Amino acid sequence: MLAVLKEHPAPGVSVKEVPEPKPKEGEVLVKVKYASICGTDIGIYDWIPWAAAHIKPPTIIGHELVGEVLEVNAGQGSPSTSSGSIRPGDLVSSETHIFCGNCLTCKEGNLHVCENMKLFGIGRDGSFAEYATIPLKTTWKNDRRIPLEVMSIQEPFGNAVHAVTKAGVQGKRVLVVGLGPTGLCAGAVARFQGAHEIVGMNNSAYRRGLAEKTGWFDRVSSTSDFEDRDAYDVVLEMSGSRLGIQTAFDAVRPAGTIVAFGIPKDEISVDWGKYLINKEITILSVFGRKIWETWHTTNEMLVSGKLDFHNMITHRFPLKDFEEAMRVMKSGECGKVLLVP
Repeated sequence: MLAVLKEHPAPGVSVKEVPEPKPKEGEVLVKVKYASICGTDIGIYDWIPWAAAHIKPPTIIGHELVGEVLEVNAGQGSPSTSSGSIRPGDLVSSETHIFCGNCLTCKEGNLHVCENMKLFGIGRDGSFAEYATIPLKTTWKNDRRIPLEVMSIQEPFGNAVHAVTKAGVQGKRVLVVGLGPTGLCAGAVARFQGAHEIVGMNNSAYRRGLAEKTGWFDRVSSTSDFEDRDAYDVVLEMSGSRLGIQTAFDAVRPAGTIVAFGIPKDEISVDWGKYLINKEITILSVFGRKIWETWHTTNEMLVSGKLDFHNMITHRFPLKDFEEAMRVMKSGECGKVLLVP
């Protein structure tokens, strides 16, 4: 089968034929229908230090997908997950965070930050291929009322669901800093959950235009136009950039809330007294999705029919054209980019 392989511990990938996988006990085999590219995949492609610390080549990368189940190898266990029984013909997606279920953190219900966690498409082979295997315990059975393309972006959409839900935005003024796909999704979730006003911020004219097209934001701006200091009840920091993080601290009102989602490339310093003490703000952090609470909430939103993603999914490429897809991703002139094996 054709796959995108991180073959060597260096920048770049190989798009090549590899053997089709066989499901081990406790796994399902799927025919990948769509896979979508994440910002994390750019870091893997460029071989940043984080990628070097988490990946042992050769590894098939990619962690966002929808696939049709071809085979279930449940072994001695039951072929089911928290989203229901899994059978051949089902359309499924994968939770990226593969939990152990045995550590203290898992036993406390925080499976998404498992102490022994592995990551799909990072610590084991993933979804940028014609076929993939998924651990049965992290397989999500999709509701067929959801459009097939949208099924492939539930993982990043779930990030936004977790971040916005954790903040509690109903009736509040919300600023979304960073309008990549997950930032755009955060606007959608905030709209769905009844935020009073939603403002998007990004320095890319393309991304601001994309945010306007979605209809999820009341207005959009750049950091150079920023004047709303101490104005927002909730600031969702989705960029991870130094400027974005500084803007978040300036924009949140006293006793307001910042949700930290974007991952900085470098260490960030904070004026502790000015922001955390004088403004008495709350900082909440988000890593992935609550398993399976966030997935159920995501499903409810997507089957409602109230969210339209056709403006956010901007590009589709055959799997063989992965290099071109990555070029578009790195340009920033895109929304969500899908691969079609």
